Amino acid sequence: MPYALFDDDQQLSKQFPTKDDAWKHADEAGLVDVVDGKTVLEDGYTIQPCRLDENGVPVAIPPAVE
Repeated sequence: MPYALFDDDQQLSKQFPTKDDAWKHADEAGLVDVVDGKTVLEDGYTIQPCRLDENGVPVAIPPAVE
């Protein structure tokens, strides 16, 4: 399943084949910080799995709600 960088529901990057590749792209773009020893994205950004809608436009797959 491909992954991409998102800001809310808006896809900001191309799709990458793995989550690690998407993190690497975010780091290269300067969007990754280390907070209390943990690697995190800047506020508002997420890395999410992608799928294509009926028009072929990539959309985020919402995270599961527990």
